[in-house]
This record gives sequence, structure tokens and C-alpha cells, in this order.
Amino acid sequence: MITLHLPFPISTNAIWRKGKGRTFKSKKYVAWIKEADGCFLEQGGNRLPKIKGRFVATITLSDQRRGSCDADNFNKGVLDFLQRVNVIANDKFSDRVTVEWGPAPAGCTVTITPVE
Repeated sequence: MITLHLPFPISTNAIWRKGKGRTFKSKKYVAWIKEADGCFLEQGGNRLPKIKGRFVATITLSDQRRGSCDADNFNKGVLDFLQRVNVIANDKFSDRVTVEWGPAPAGCTVTITPVE
């Protein structure tokens, strides 16, 4: 099991932007990735084992943001980040993803458990 504390993620609706005939990451998403990278490294992320296959994830969003947004709108960026930093091999291997409101000191706490 791996637990990481990340900044509160941005909405799936704010990840991508279109312009000049192409799709690209929004400035807001790029800033979130940079902040999440810092949190990941502070927690020894480079030394974490990689989950190569199936997994379940629980994403806990800070209670302080409850009411300002829908909880189900935040899993995409978190799972893509976990794949980007090689905590998981691919988010397509998720058996179950739970998104909930609760205590999350940095804004978002994600727990990933491999499925044997």
C-alpha cells in the first residue's frame, strides 16, 4: 500500500485546453503538476515501489473544499499524475477508484493498494 499527500487537484474540466488546432495541458494543470512533483519528492516518491498491475485507489479530498465542487471531477488528474511518476504502470489497471471527502492535510490524500 502506498499513501501520498498531494495538493488539491484541479477539475477534469480544467486539465485540457484547445487552441490553434491542437489540444494542450492548461496552465493551471501544469502548475498543479509542478506542485504535486514537489510534494511527491518531499515524501521520498522516487524510492516508492511501482505497482505494475491491478490496483485500487482511494482519493480523499479535503473537507475544506466540500460544497465548492463535485468530488467525482478530480480523479483523472490524480491517476494521470501517479502514472507519470511511475507509482502505477497505467491507470487502466484500476479495479476500483473511490473518491471521498475527508481529512487531507495537503488537500488530497491518495492511497493505492495493489491487487494480487
